[in-house]
Amino acid sequence: MTETSNRYSFGSMPPDTAADRLKDDAGALFSRCLRGFQAFSELAELAEDMRILSLNAELAAGRAGEHGAAVRALTQYTRELVIRLNAIDTSMIRLKSKASGGGAKALRFLNQLHYIELALERLQRRESSDDNGSSAHRILSECRQNRLAIILADIHDMIGALDGLSTEASTVADVISQAGSIATNIAIEAAGGGNHEAEFKQVAVTMSGYVEQLHDMVDDAGGAIRDAVVLGRVLDDRARENIDRHRI
Repeated sequence: MTETSNRYSFGSMPPDTAADRLKDDAGALFSRCLRGFQAFSELAELAEDMRILSLNAELAAGRAGEHGAAVRALTQYTRELVIRLNAIDTSMIRLKSKASGGGAKALRFLNQLHYIELALERLQRRESSDDNGSSAHRILSECRQNRLAIILADIHDMIGALDGLSTEASTVADVISQAGSIATNIAIEAAGGGNHEAEFKQVAVTMSGYVEQLHDMVDDAGGAIRDAVVLGRVLDDRARENIDRHRI
């Protein structure tokens, strides 16, 4: 069997195509997007823990009487932060669904594009230029452009979800700042908490722990978001170049 006839035999590696290179980039972008969302996978659980802490702190403040008045007010602010965190989590779930849908669809259509490009390559190697060949080439070229347009839209879905994640991460950073202030103020108020000083100190320490967890989430997501932004721009440019290069 000659090299030419064996080129696409079972078990042989198909030739690298523009679709394959786009698929590698799309897979990398998809992976970074999911990593960014994964960083906040425990956000809802942390918000619930913070809510329970605020309730326990409010009970302790009630037992402390006038010594706990300031702490009681701070627990109200804490519950407002809990509401914000829950809203952020809901938004992130929606954005993750958008990114997942766009990524999975883009990869599926890139697989189709791979085989369309192989078919076009085979047609171009034919010496015959009869009408059937020209017609097939035109149909496949139209299919390629159609797939590229869909893939570009799916890439934009991922990039849009990424922008949304970046915005929500900034909102979490704002919550971190406020939660840190609450923890500091509760620690200050603990000094005047009388018999409840130790209890208030523990609330402050626990709140500080939640602040650190939120910091870690934002930091972990930040690296993935920065990588994904760069990949998204490169992928968008390459997809557009492919559309322009093969414009019918």
